[in-house]
Amino acid sequence: MDCILIDLENEKGKMLEGISLLNLSKKDEIVVFYSKSAPYITMELHKEFESIKAKKVYIKVETNKANALDFQLSTYLGACIQKNPKCNYYIVSNDCDYDCVCRFWQNRNIAVKRIERFSYYKI
Repeated sequence: MDCILIDLENEKGKMLEGISLLNLSKKDEIVVFYSKSAPYITMELHKEFESIKAKKVYIKVETNKANALDFQLSTYLGACIQKNPKCNYYIVSNDCDYDCVCRFWQNRNIAVKRIERFSYYKI
């Protein structure tokens, strides 16, 4: 099972391009964190995103404070890991600050990886 956590403030959704190529199943989950800073994606990306079979969760970040989305995504990741430590976790963002979160969990034998764009990686 894969769990993909998306920082939608990062690149305003362009990192979603190619997500349908991952062949995600109903067992997989995609969690999209968004805020007033990035409330929209193009219709083409929306159609591609909706064609995916994976469960989708949308979490609106309620504050405009710096790094609010990053903190909420990281906290959500920890809660997910508590429930399912065997899952493969991916953080989709260009924000390199997530790398320290990934290393923290990797050092505890939890599969967490940051990727910048789906079109660059094969999950």
